[in-house]
Amino acid sequence: MTQTTRWLPIASVAATLLVSSGTARAELGDDELDFRVFTGASRAISHAMSASRDTALLGWQMSPYTSLTAGGDLSLVSFGFSGLTLRVGFFGMLELESARPYDADVDGWNGVLPMAGVDLWRGLMGFSAGVSLDELAKRWLGPRGQLEAVLSYRHESEHFTGPGDGDGEFEDLPIIGDFLMPDFATRFPIGPVDLEVRLQFKCFVPSGGFRQYIVGPGMDLIARWQLTDWIQPFVSVFGEYLWGNTEPYEGRTVDIPDNYQVRGLLGVVFPGRLGDVQLFTSLAVGHGKGLLVFREEFLWGWGIRLAFF
Repeated sequence: MTQTTRWLPIASVAATLLVSSGTARAELGDDELDFRVFTGASRAISHAMSASRDTALLGWQMSPYTSLTAGGDLSLVSFGFSGLTLRVGFFGMLELESARPYDADVDGWNGVLPMAGVDLWRGLMGFSAGVSLDELAKRWLGPRGQLEAVLSYRHESEHFTGPGDGDGEFEDLPIIGDFLMPDFATRFPIGPVDLEVRLQFKCFVPSGGFRQYIVGPGMDLIARWQLTDWIQPFVSVFGEYLWGNTEPYEGRTVDIPDNYQVRGLLGVVFPGRLGDVQLFTSLAVGHGKGLLVFREEFLWGWGIRLAFF
């Protein structure tokens, strides 16, 4: 079964639910069931402030690699009852990145977009199911507090566009493939500052009889200062470590090295009716993403992101 046909049954169900969008309420014992379709973010604690490179937003960054991202992490349906909310969501993201750092003398203004050398593509797609403990979190943590657990299933693939095979540079590189990812998050306010902590754990699924990574724990730390209604400073740090696998494959032993990255953002958010505009500077240490996975570097950059939810 191809990657496309694998997702068709689930995508058809999602499309049907979206066409029948609306809100329904029903009596469930002493509780009222609140059923909603397409209500915004797939999580009560939005992933939009994360420093992870897997954040599904509209964005541009120069690090000095240039990159563009587009995507969304959307709630398809939600069920609210007994002080908690269940959500089923869809995650989709595309990232286009330059294969080498930007060089003003060589690339000029054209290189401000990902056009330096070979263009590298990275795509992610998947679904999630999560539960947020709305009333319990408010009692324990205050009005802006939240507790949430989410289970995601995603596929990630990597590609490049350019002449031939990219001079052999992008042959025999490890790919991410399919993985399950449980994550647990909390948001608790301290005065005007919202603090968020998320723990996640990628469990990789064999694809074609082989999985190139085994597991990958990760952690988010985010602080957002609710300074005013129009400007809010924030700081965000994300770290992840993927354990490579060693297995016999097609008559040979494949040894995939470990992969890690720690990335931090410091910037300001401008909330608006369309969404939150984030301006930031970034620091990252570790391996690249996608087909740059073997490059271990220290990178400084800046960028802009737009979060609708």
